[in-house]
Order: sequence, then C-alpha cells, then structure tokens
Amino acid sequence: MESERMTRAHEAKKGKTFLIDLRGSRDIESFRTYAEIASRLKKYGEVQISVSGLADKAWWEIPEGGSPWHEYACYVPAPWMFFPHPKITPHIPADFVAKNRELLDARLKVIRELGLKAIFTAKFTNLLPESFFVEHPHLRGPRVDHPRRSTEEAFAWCVDLEETREMIEWMMAEIKSNVPEVETFVSGTNDAGSGLCWAAAQYSGPNGPRHCRNRTAGERVRDLVDAVHRGASEGGGPVVFRWSNVNFWQNEMDVILPLLPPNSYIDERDPSLMSLGTTINATYPFLGILDPLTLIHRMERYHRPETETIDLNFSAMYSRHVDKPESVDKLLDIFEDCVAEPTTNLSQRLEKLKKYAALWAGEENREKAFEAFYELHQAFALKSAVANRYNNFYCGVSMRHINRPLVLKPDLLTPEEETYWLPHVFNIRESEARMDYIDIHGSRMTGTALWNDGGLNSALSTAQRAGRTLENFQTAPAGEWLRKVGLALRMWTSEVRSIHNFYHAQLLRDECESILSDEERVPTKRANWDGDPGNLPWNEIMRDELDNAAELVAMLENGGIDLVAKAATARYEDTFLLGPDLIAQLKRKMKIMRAHWLDVQDYLAPPHK
Repeated sequence: MESERMTRAHEAKKGKTFLIDLRGSRDIESFRTYAEIASRLKKYGEVQISVSGLADKAWWEIPEGGSPWHEYACYVPAPWMFFPHPKITPHIPADFVAKNRELLDARLKVIRELGLKAIFTAKFTNLLPESFFVEHPHLRGPRVDHPRRSTEEAFAWCVDLEETREMIEWMMAEIKSNVPEVETFVSGTNDAGSGLCWAAAQYSGPNGPRHCRNRTAGERVRDLVDAVHRGASEGGGPVVFRWSNVNFWQNEMDVILPLLPPNSYIDERDPSLMSLGTTINATYPFLGILDPLTLIHRMERYHRPETETIDLNFSAMYSRHVDKPESVDKLLDIFEDCVAEPTTNLSQRLEKLKKYAALWAGEENREKAFEAFYELHQAFALKSAVANRYNNFYCGVSMRHINRPLVLKPDLLTPEEETYWLPHVFNIRESEARMDYIDIHGSRMTGTALWNDGGLNSALSTAQRAGRTLENFQTAPAGEWLRKVGLALRMWTSEVRSIHNFYHAQLLRDECESILSDEERVPTKRANWDGDPGNLPWNEIMRDELDNAAELVAMLENGGIDLVAKAATARYEDTFLLGPDLIAQLKRKMKIMRAHWLDVQDYLAPPHK
C-alpha cells in the first residue's frame, strides 16, 4: 500500500503545474505565509505564485466623487503599473509605480528563497488615463466602462495598431528581464476595466475606431498574444499565456481558438486545467470555510491524463482579501491525501470525509463531525438551488444588506443615519441606492417566491446546526480551526438571511408604492384582524432582520470579527470591502431601525381588533 502511495505521488510530480493567485495579499508578511504553505506542492510539480498584486489601491483611477464601476478595476494590475513604457510613464503616478516595484521585489525575494516560480497577472487591455489619449489620440481604442455603473467614461487603447503592439512587446520584455521567474502570464479582457475594440461583450456595446472595425476577433487576439510572446522571448525566455475571464462570445471563440498562438490558452476552453479553492467568494466576507466533500470530488479530475494545470484559488474577487491560512493549509492536506489515495465514487468520498472528521475532531467525535461537514455541503447545495441570486459578494456587501437599516420609508432617514452605508452602495444614482433594496449593479435581483420559503429555511437551519456542532469540539486535535469554521458558517447564514429579508421587504414596498409615495394616512375605524395588506408581513420581516443583526453582533463579539474580510482603516472601506468598525455599524443599524419602528403605522394601518 505504501509503495503504491509513493508511486502515485511520483507520477503526480511529473508534468503538473500549480497556479496560485495571491493578489489579495498586499503585505510581504502574509505573502510569505501563503507562499510557504504553497511550497508544500513542490513535490508534485512546479509551483507558480502571482507576484503582480498592487501595493495599494489605484486611487488615481477613481473619478472625483467616486464611481462604483471603477471599484471593479482599482486593484487590477496592468503592466504599466510596474514597467510603464516611456509614452505611458508621464501619465502614471511615479510613487504608485515605485511602491508596486518595491513590493514586487520583496515577493521575488521570497519565492527565490522557497524555490518557486512566478505568475504575472496583468491586463494589456486595461483602461488608461485620459491624459494619455489627449497626448496620443490616435491610440484611443474602445470605451470599456459600464454606462449604467460608471460616473465617468473610460477607454483602453487599440491593440490593432502596430505602435500599440510595439509598446506591449517592450513592456513584456521589461517584465521578463526583471522577473525571470515568470513562467505564466495571465490576462483578461472585456470586463473589470478592460476591453478589446469591437468586442461583442463590451458594456457600451461593440465599439472602437473605424480603422479596425473589420478585423476579426481572432486576428486581434492573435496579434496581441504574439506581441506578448515576442516581448517575453526578447526579455529572457518564453512564457505560457493564459486568458482568464475574457467574455468572448461564441462567434468570437470560433475564430479566436484556431488562431491562438502556441503556449496560449483560454481557461474556460482548456481541458488540461482544473480548479480548487476555499469558499471565499461564495461566503464573502466571512473567511475560513471549506467544503471538504466538494474538494474530494473535484480532486478526482486531478488523476485524469489530460489534467496538467491546477488553479488554486483562495483570493476574493477584485483582490479585496485572501482566505485564512489555516484553511488553505487544510485544503492542501485534502489535496495531498487525495493524490495519494484517490476516490472514484460517492461511497469512497464519504469514507474519506469520515477519515478527515476523525483526524480533525478526534475518533470519539468522528460521526458528529462527519455529519456536520456533510450538512455544510448539503446546505450550500440547497441554498444554490433555491436562492442562487442571493449573492453574498454583491448583495450582502456591495448592496450593504449586512449593515444598512431595513426600514419601510428609506426617504425618511436623515443624512446622519445614511452616512455610514449609503456612499458604499453600488449605484451611480443616490436615490436608487437609497430607495431600491434589490438593485444589483444596475439590474434587479430575483429571489424566492415566498418569504417563508421552506427550501431556504432548510438550507439555513442545516448550516446553523452544522456550525454549532463544529464549534463544540474545543478539545479536538483541530478544535480551534473547527470552531472558526463553524462560527464563520453561522455568520454566513446571517448574511443570507439579511439578503432574503431585504429582497422580500422591497417586494412589499413595490406592492405598496402608491401608498408609500403619498401622505401619511389616518386608518379607518373599521374592525379587522390584519390591518392593511402588507402591515403584518412587514413587521415580521423587520423584526426578523433586527433579531438577525443582534445575533450577528453577538457572533462577531465572540471572535467572529477576526473571520471577516474588512478594511484595515476607514479610508479603504468601499463597495466591495466592509469597514473596520462593522460591529459599531451593526449596532447603529439596529438603533436606526428602532427609531423608525413605527413608520409603517403611518402608511399601512395595523390591525384593529
């Protein structure tokens, strides 16, 4: 058995490449921590870690007065943020570039010490300052911002021009010569601040200069990628080019794929690529949760002959945070065990989960821990099935469902009552940010048909039960880690509950729109058991959200605050990152809700029994 395990481990070592995104880490201490954990994978193949995360937010990209759409891109690296071409240099803050280079050099020192390789993640199609296009108007390419999400238009350059591609080639040569450890260059386009001319998925519609309108997407992508490869060769050696998050439509894919240069891939069309990760983007802003059963299942793909590259993700979207190192370490424990002893069916997956339960919780707690992790898995699956649009990242955080007050008449709130949450709601129109609880980035979210939805209630109660079980293994071998997983899981249920409450509160507000837009009403003297339609349901939702906020505060004060992705200082709180004073904000939320508790009686008459 042991020799068989060693043989499998040896075979796994050959030909595997591990890609690890650490752009959410912006200090060298945390980078070193994650890099040391990742170095465990060296015995299985080549470990590559992203080194191009920005040292600071690109404040200079954000228009005066703010712009939600620009928050997507403000941590997205572009090559000129490290090695700007002389034509770009005057238009990028020199101190910003210097800080990025300083952090890059520190990261390179770490990976050299650990014997790791590098990924350089950056967008050659990213937005550029308007001053650059004023000086070089002939290089202006497509408008790349989202008109419904942005307060100021933004443009990328046209990559169909030889002059642009020469600049791309020059910057790529600088990257490779200064960072010879770079083995993979990862880029994206048509999203989060970037775009190609005449791309179908551009938020403003296909657009760009007339001179390149009739070029195909295949020609455009081929020429761009060729320039990157030429630059890398000039700088010291070849790289693998990966397109990630490209938003190419099918008709574009049909002409891009045949023309894609060698050593170039589009992630979503690469059968050799598999992904593993924590739940950070599904449970954001709550950190440290793993779904072991899902990881075990995904690891079965690792052993397929075509699998060559493994993408390990534990960074939050838009580079706002990184997951807890303890959970990343546990993720690699699962990885290594599944390499040595693969599973092929459900029965084997469950047996392996029981093995982990005993390892983490102790043999005496094996069955309880097994059931808790199985229930965690089931809760996530059920929530996705019945309320898939309840997105924690977008609804809970960027719409501020977690910490804003739920009130019947938001227009009755004072400026002082709005100041801590309204500026961070993702919406370019203040009135909509204030009045529409379910505006999700310019669209409207959908949810369950009923507030008292059996499927969602089951998902949340199952997760709560699993969380409480995991919290109670204090003396177990991994008791402290299990406690944190359980606590984070229960806080996640609170966030989903808030999203659900705000969704159905808005539906009620929509139904009563004409009443709420009128003057206060004097109720009739007619006896009734229900009052006006909407009165009793509103009070039930409002009370549930008040209780929910109080429960979340209690969890945060009991150690949960350390499991929240939040800004280090108030300056860095934004639409995708909660502030450092979350507990105080939640208490403020409850106080405001209580101050407006009776607003409903002025518009929707209560029962008269």
